[in-house]
Amino acid sequence: MDKIQLSQDGFKRLARAGLHDSIIGCLVGSALGDAVGLYTEFLSGDMSAAAYPARKFVLSPESQATPFRRDAHRGPHRPGEWTDDTDHAMLLLLSCLHTDLKTLDPADFAARLHVWVQFGFLPLDTLPLGLGRAVGAIVRTKTYLDDPEAAARRHWTNCKYNVAPNGSLMRTHPLGLVCLDKNLDETFDLAAAFSVVTHVDPRCVVSCAIGTALVRGLVLREVHTEADIDSMIDAAIHWYAKHRAQALQEHPERRDEPDLDVSELRRHAKVESLDDLELDDSGKIGYVYKTLGAGVHLLRLAMRDTATSMLTSRALAFEPLITDLVMRGGDADTNACFAGALLGAYLGYANLPLNWRNGLRHGEWLLGKAEGLSQMLGVADGEY
Repeated sequence: MDKIQLSQDGFKRLARAGLHDSIIGCLVGSALGDAVGLYTEFLSGDMSAAAYPARKFVLSPESQATPFRRDAHRGPHRPGEWTDDTDHAMLLLLSCLHTDLKTLDPADFAARLHVWVQFGFLPLDTLPLGLGRAVGAIVRTKTYLDDPEAAARRHWTNCKYNVAPNGSLMRTHPLGLVCLDKNLDETFDLAAAFSVVTHVDPRCVVSCAIGTALVRGLVLREVHTEADIDSMIDAAIHWYAKHRAQALQEHPERRDEPDLDVSELRRHAKVESLDDLELDDSGKIGYVYKTLGAGVHLLRLAMRDTATSMLTSRALAFEPLITDLVMRGGDADTNACFAGALLGAYLGYANLPLNWRNGLRHGEWLLGKAEGLSQMLGVADGEY
């Protein structure tokens, strides 16, 4: 058979379709991870196995959806619902869409988060379920809207610099999509600016930088091997050193704040197995490096599984990887939300499991926002 010849216009259309599929895949993949992760959130691995011995989660048809373990945490929810993780990511996305991507304003996002803490997610009339302790304490500060970063820094200082939860990492992936036309340092800077409205610890900031840049790189096909992942982590470490030096020049009073422990970051960002992350370690389940490490490891596994580029392997990758992660318990919805964003960006929307896609509550609303973003980015026809 002769080789297929594509015109330049054909290549452009193909590239545009690929970008579109990855953008939708990132946003929907993260919401799917969030919704499935709710099944085992706050459980241990053993408790998860006892509650869901089939190790399989069905979201559609609704009549056959896997029932939740009966407890107070899952009681207010229905199968297929996402949680605060996706709510916050949508607040960030809506903030960007509001200005047609012309102004990416952390203060506007902080104001939206402030409303969410009080009233829930107004576009869908849902309650602020799952509000984390750190975000709640910071955003409820009376002076929060005057200077969100200052409120977050006071909380971190009062906690003796020990607070490094995953609440900013879980929402950062939309930034990777709106940064497609930005360079890497601009992407890192923007990720940091949106993290510090609630999470100022270096571990949170660098995790957001890595997560945001990976999403951007996956969509642009600049990240497609494990070596590319490692290079991105190296770039983020190098960027953070410059970022901290500049911050200390402008704010010398911060010189006593802890610096980034690069060895700890690398230890979590490259593991042999999810077992190494101890995701259900009581008292530490919300640690940002557990979420970062889980997402990066699943991305590595997906790259290995699809190394042959066979279409069947790509279509079958998402569900077993997310299911295995979720069955380990811990902060499962957040771990799977971040991992789902990376896998969705890598595999694309077309390769997400149909039974999960069809069972995602408010899925049509989410697709509408994802399409709107795609239109603003010029990879889909129409106007938002």
